[in-house]
Amino acid sequence: MVLVYPAEIEANIVLPAIRKAFCEESVSLGIKQKDIAEHLSLSEAAVSQLLSGKRGAEIKVDADFRKKVRENVKQVLAGETSGFASIQGLSSEFKFSGRLCDLHHKIGGVSPQTCGLAKVCLK
Repeated sequence: MVLVYPAEIEANIVLPAIRKAFCEESVSLGIKQKDIAEHLSLSEAAVSQLLSGKRGAEIKVDADFRKKVRENVKQVLAGETSGFASIQGLSSEFKFSGRLCDLHHKIGGVSPQTCGLAKVCLK
């Protein structure tokens, strides 16, 4: 059995999904792709791929997490934080909420109760 590390899941699945949600929430607030790209330090093409589902579509963020994303978008737009800090904070929130463990169980086939990584992942 090949193990999938939680860090791989976070980098390859979670971060793109968070960026996708950030882009979607920004669009819903009337922000243009060019401006979203600037806030997130991404290319306009990357934003377009996130919005079209070519990137970041492996998982859907739940309604509670989406509310946090929307709050973060508003903070970035108000100049209270940067897009980088926002995405990093949302990633930490995803991890510490137990969502990463659940995803690791689903994708990596490792039980959250027995993997023992919570001691490492959640530090």
